[in-house]
Order: sequence, then structure tokens, then C-alpha cells
Amino acid sequence: MAGKSLESLIWTAVESDEMPAERPSLTKQEKEHLKAWIDDGAIWSLPQIDPAVYVHGQQQRQNWLRRLTIPEYIETVRSAVGVEIEKEANELLPADLRADGFSNTAYNLNVDLKHIEAYAQLAEIIVSRMDISRFADRFIKQRRFTDKTMGELISKMGKWILRGPVSENEVIDYRGISTTVASTGGNYDQAVSLILEAMLQSPRFLYRVENQRGDGTAGPIDEYELASRISYIVWGGPPDHELMRAADDGGLFELSAVEAQVERMLRDTRARQHSARFITEWLDLNRLVNLRPNADKYPHWSAELADDMRRETLAYFDEVVWEQQRPLSNLLNAQVTFVTSRLANHYHLKTEGVPVEGRDLKRHDLVSEPARGGILTQGSVLTVGGDEASMVSRGLLVMHELLRGVVNDPPPCVDTTPVTTKSGLTQRSIAMERIANASCGGCHAKFEPLAFGLEKYDGLGSFHEKDEHGNALREDGLILIPGAERAVPYQNAKEMMDLLAGSERVKESMTWKLTQFALGRPLVAYDAAEVQRIHQRSQQASGTYAALLKAIVLSDLVQLMHTESDEIK
Repeated sequence: MAGKSLESLIWTAVESDEMPAERPSLTKQEKEHLKAWIDDGAIWSLPQIDPAVYVHGQQQRQNWLRRLTIPEYIETVRSAVGVEIEKEANELLPADLRADGFSNTAYNLNVDLKHIEAYAQLAEIIVSRMDISRFADRFIKQRRFTDKTMGELISKMGKWILRGPVSENEVIDYRGISTTVASTGGNYDQAVSLILEAMLQSPRFLYRVENQRGDGTAGPIDEYELASRISYIVWGGPPDHELMRAADDGGLFELSAVEAQVERMLRDTRARQHSARFITEWLDLNRLVNLRPNADKYPHWSAELADDMRRETLAYFDEVVWEQQRPLSNLLNAQVTFVTSRLANHYHLKTEGVPVEGRDLKRHDLVSEPARGGILTQGSVLTVGGDEASMVSRGLLVMHELLRGVVNDPPPCVDTTPVTTKSGLTQRSIAMERIANASCGGCHAKFEPLAFGLEKYDGLGSFHEKDEHGNALREDGLILIPGAERAVPYQNAKEMMDLLAGSERVKESMTWKLTQFALGRPLVAYDAAEVQRIHQRSQQASGTYAALLKAIVLSDLVQLMHTESDEIK
């Protein structure tokens, strides 16, 4: 009873400790909060109670200290000093490990001895490839080997390399290097080289550091920190000169100025390149490198075919998002793809116009190919089901990545080994047995039916009317969208893709996924209301990748630094 706690049955049950059942009673303070909430109108901050919102807890959002990922490090070096270091960085640095679906998750970006040794080697390699005199001339024309000149160079060069002004203490520390070089008979270029090496190993270069006051308290971010937030979200790299000039002028605290900067940055090829990292991370495309299907069952599999699948999805994403500038949800059903002759043969596509050989991709219209269309019909995604095209794995992928559904992990005593098909037993019938099982069905009924429309695709994504045992395969089914009242039927994979593409839940999930990638951390309940506003703004502005990214950057999640004293909106 909104506004009337004493007449509310829920308050009576909680106040008397009848609720919650079989759990500790609420504390006196918690009860007071509940009573006050009811008396204030029982206003809920979100349209519906959604379990997915609470998967990562309810704590207030934190701004984690973030080490640069390997791609961010490569792009930061290239942008800062103009040196390409991709090959060496990938060889020397330990791989970034995935956590909560992405490898840029801040809390998982640890540093160990291998990182420290690698950064030292990379700094030396980077500096050895630079024209030191020419680089130094960008910041100061004088080449006097004096404390004053070196201090001015360090201040200006450090501001560029370290993405913000350097303090007087930092200038003194770096100038100590030039003093040491001078005392041992070294020259100007040697001093600059060693200062650069030190800067390239500095925490301020390798991390995205914010609000380091020294007393541990958080405070508002400054213009340079905001510039870095924006550039790493849009480009996956550091601010350019124009963004730094905007920070110098103090204009980045005006949303109109930020919006203009984002629109400019989205026209840069770096935005396009960074978006490819998002789709790679979201769908875990890099797992294809290590995919090793059963050679007896799939004798034609090769590393080249795996690479074709990965590049198909990247080219498809680029076409839908950038060339056609369509809403992100259209990734589910756009009738086009990109294939090599090898991949076209694997898919059993009509190959007119596809190169006979080579690794070049050819744009392929799928209007006359009813079995294909959308990312769920691409091998890069379908291979998640393993050799047996498991409906468990495929259903969970649809549930987690597209519908943000919530399901518990199986008990440790359960055998999760995939069940193989045989004559008279398809993966669908195996799934139906699990769903009918009283112990398993409660969870499996939530996600396995989501893969029914994909049964005709084998473990590597080839399309068949019958499986290897002669069993007829189906592609009809039902989709129950989390929060919906009833399941919606479909007759084939194409109808399933259209249902997903038109689902508001799928559109919201894409907002959550890109926002998580942009922030580099899982989203918590505290973020939910702002994420909903981001979603509404982006949908009103066409629902494209660019519209969503702009809405993220302009949101409070990026514009503000929140402390423990902030109130939940």
C-alpha cells in the first residue's frame, strides 16, 4: 500500500519477522528503510524487478585503477610516440585474461614480474626505433643540456606521454636522469632517450590513474582524466592533441563540448578499429585460435577456416555498424555476410562471385540463403556448442549474451560431459530429456530451448537437414524473453533471428554489454537506472553503435566520479 506502511501486508510480515522466510530477519535499520520507502510512495527506480541487475551486487560503482590492456598499450604507444610495437607486445606481455565476459575487466588486469620485465624490454625497443632529436623538438627547440631546459622538456613531453600535467616533484625525479647522464659524460639525446624509457615504464603511462591525492580520498575528475576516459572509450587509446587542447581550455566540463568531441572522434578510423575489439571480446572470437574439433568427425577443419570465421564476423560487424549504420540489434538478422571460397563451401553457399582461392573475403548477399543471416548463424558463434553442437552451450550463449538471463551453475556432483547423438537421438531430444528431468528441468528449461532454432547447424556451423546418423533435424521452437509473460513461437531460424532482433530485451542487453566494455568493469545494481537512461537516449537517437557510445560518454557513469557519500538516483 504505497504511502501507507501500517496497512501494507509486506510491512506486517517483515516487522513481525515472518519475512524473509528461512533467512535471518532484517535489522532494525533495514526495517526502518523499508517502512520509510513504503511511506514515501514505494517508488521503484527501474521499470521492473530484474534479477540480472543484481548479478554483480548492489554496491556503489567504483573507479578501478586500470592497467592498459595489450591492445590499449599498443595503441597508446603508437599514438604517443609513433612506434608500431604490436608484434613485440603480443610476444612479450602475458595475455590479458577474461573475467565477467571481457579481458579489459579492471580488477583482473594484474601485473606480475613478467609484465615488469616485458615493459622494460618494450620501452628499450620503442626508444631505439625513435628519432629522439626530432621527437624532442616537438616540445622544445632549445637543446641546452641544463636543468632549466631539461625541466621544460620533461614538463611538456611528460604531459603528452603521461596524458596530463606532471608535478614539480615528477619533473625533479625525471631531471635526475639527465643530471646523472651529464655527470657521466653523456649527451642530450642519451638523456632524452633514458627519460623516455622511464616514462614508458611509469605507472602513469601503463595505468589509467585518477584522483591520486595522496590521502586515499576520491574527488572530482579533472579535464585530463575526463579526456582519457573519453579517448579510451571511443578509441581504445590516449587523447589526441585536439582533445588535450580542449582539456587545457577547460571546455570538457560542458556536455555540448564533449558531444562535439565524441562526434569528431567517431569519424576517426580509430573508433572503427576499437569497435572491432568490442565484438571480438563480446563474442570471444579469439577462442577460435585454440579450437580443436574431433579430426575424425570434422576432417576438413583447419586454422585457416577458423580465421575465415573470425574475419567473417568482424567484416559483418563493420558492414552493419559502420557502412550501413544500422541499429546494433540488426546484427541478429542482417541478410549479408563475408566469406572466402573455403568458408562458402563449408556453409554450402552458392559461390558465384566468391574468389576461387585465397584469403580475401567477398561480400555475399543472403536474401536467397534462408539458412544464413545474422551473427548466430555464423561459424564463429555456432562453434561454441562444441563437436556435438550442444544445446546447453548454445542456449547459454543466447541467454547470457543476448537476453541477460540468470541461471545457477550446475551442482558440482552433476556430470556435464556432452551427451553424443546416435540413431534416434538428436541433441534436441537429449535436451528435452534434461528439461523433463525434475532435478535438471527447472534450470535447463530456461536456456536450452533458446538453441532449438540452431539444431540444423552442426558443431562447426554447417547446415544439414539430417545429422550424421540420419536423424531429421528441426528448427522450430519457442523463445521466452526474461520478464515476458509467455513464450513466443517461431518456425525456423530466420524467424528466431527476427524475433531476437526486434526484442527490446536484446537491445537493452547490447546496451549493458557495450557499457560494461566501455567502463572496464561489471555493472552493478547501483548503475542500473543510469544504464536505462543511456539505453533510452541511444534508442531515441537510432540505436546505432555511435549513438550508444555517445550516450555512454555523456552519462553520469563517465562524466562523474562517485564517492561513498553519493546518493542512489
